[in-house]
Amino acid sequence: MYKLIVSDLDETLIDSNGHVSQENLAAISKAQELGIRFVPATGRSFNDFQHILKMTNVAQQTDQYSISYNGGVITENKDNRLLTTTAIPFPLAKKLFAIGLNHDVLIHVFTLDNIHTLRMNDNEKAYLDGHVELTFLTSESIDHLLETPIIKISFQHLDNDYLRQIETTLTPELAARFDVNYSSHRYIEFNPKGINKGNALIELMAMLNVKPEEVLAIGDNMNDRTLIQTAGTGISVANGVPELKELADYICTSTNDQSAVAEALETFIFNPKK
Repeated sequence: MYKLIVSDLDETLIDSNGHVSQENLAAISKAQELGIRFVPATGRSFNDFQHILKMTNVAQQTDQYSISYNGGVITENKDNRLLTTTAIPFPLAKKLFAIGLNHDVLIHVFTLDNIHTLRMNDNEKAYLDGHVELTFLTSESIDHLLETPIIKISFQHLDNDYLRQIETTLTPELAARFDVNYSSHRYIEFNPKGINKGNALIELMAMLNVKPEEVLAIGDNMNDRTLIQTAGTGISVANGVPELKELADYICTSTNDQSAVAEALETFIFNPKK
């Protein structure tokens, strides 16, 4: 019997137009009626998916939880109460920011209350389409964030090979201090070493006394790798990257534009094969 459904948001639950289908919402609601918790697990900050929590009936609810910043934060949804928070040490954040400055990338610096952005471009502006609030940096410095916890840093570029090349430029010392992930076919993302969706799920399972075999997780990209490996049932949507599909227990025939989450719940919860 499943007790947790843990789902990535972008390119998994959310379609290409930024919407959640009625089929997905109905399936989540049906699972909740069976006593199964729905937990978003996303690279977004918790402020940037409150509307999704409302749609899935878990906004401002006690004993309902979210994983955000790729595992950098776990919150109880009631008042977004922080349960765990892991920040990047500021000297490391500065070094990473400097690497971004030396490459042709847009830089997002995630704090608990804001996303500080340098080099906004038209493509990223259209992609975010107003659903994420940003503060634009006016200088090539983050010194003003010295006393502010930095949870995640991401670089944006439309060429994934270019982003992967940036990862190879990290010194061994710096590479050893970060978990590096890729998402949305446009971001390379940096969290402190050991901070990822999978380890956040392990912490949440311990809090809730839930076993891996009682967890179904679904995602699409490499920042979901640890998530689907940790869950007893790990699922990739049809539009998932090949590397994730290789790790998945099940690959949906549906994409995020075809209500893949509903397919997963139908297959494993509502009408499982005997």
